[in-house]
Amino acid sequence: MRQLTLAVLALLSLALCLGMSGQPDEQSRDFVVIAHRGASGYLPEHSLAAYAMAYALGADMIEPDIVATRDGHLVCLHDLTLESTTNVASIFPDRAREDGRWYAIDFDLAELKTLEKHGRDSTDAGYRIATFDEMLSLIHRLNTRTGRTVGVVPELKHPAFHAEHHFDLALRTIETLHAKGYTDRNDPIVLQCFDLDTLRRIRFDLGSDLSLMYLSGELIPDKTLRSIGAWCQAIGINRKLVDPALGGDPQFVRAAQRAGFKVIPYTLKSDPRDTERLIEAGVDGVFADFPDVALRSANR
Repeated sequence: MRQLTLAVLALLSLALCLGMSGQPDEQSRDFVVIAHRGASGYLPEHSLAAYAMAYALGADMIEPDIVATRDGHLVCLHDLTLESTTNVASIFPDRAREDGRWYAIDFDLAELKTLEKHGRDSTDAGYRIATFDEMLSLIHRLNTRTGRTVGVVPELKHPAFHAEHHFDLALRTIETLHAKGYTDRNDPIVLQCFDLDTLRRIRFDLGSDLSLMYLSGELIPDKTLRSIGAWCQAIGINRKLVDPALGGDPQFVRAAQRAGFKVIPYTLKSDPRDTERLIEAGVDGVFADFPDVALRSANR
């Protein structure tokens, strides 16, 4: 019943969005709001409900994190492990590794689909782990029915870990995107990763022309910016590094933009002043748990 109620609320929000007059003008769309793990401030992260609500709230793009199952499927999870966001410990108590954790890659998709998904700090129940294919199909369906073009920003989680388990996360992600019609830089897709070697491999070894974003938890040297500027389009940076109120250096934003990058800090919560300060710092967009708050701060 609770899941049904939340689904109804999400549909009502979508109806309100569809009732708005027209699309925002192109100038206002220069500032991009990316829904971080869906509308994760409202609903359990990476659930289809959270993605649908992010869409309904008006997000420009929606971020799924990608990990693999034992039988080769891609699922939307931030962590390699399951215990923080599912009831795996009670359903499969004997499947933890020696470190006491349950890894998604140790389970087949059918097993993962038996788990209930919940928020990190809540007792929400009734949600299920979504596959990457299901997420892409949802966004495609909503785009088709609403006439909007909401993009997807998949993050490849820990490619080296997957390689140790004989799984090529980058290749499988590219194959999945191509099967859904995302093939070049003109498509509303941006692949992101903290591992620069993985992004380089996607561009050169796998020959993908999709847009790329390099994620970093530290300021990136000018030399690195210059070296990757010819083939990488965006920088996702920890907001603390560029928010002057938190001791950050907004000069980095300008340096990265001069090198040809869009700069999109992560991750904003529910305080609109955070978005306002970053807009003043000149960023090109934000990752937000509450995309509606970021949109209002950007006068969207």
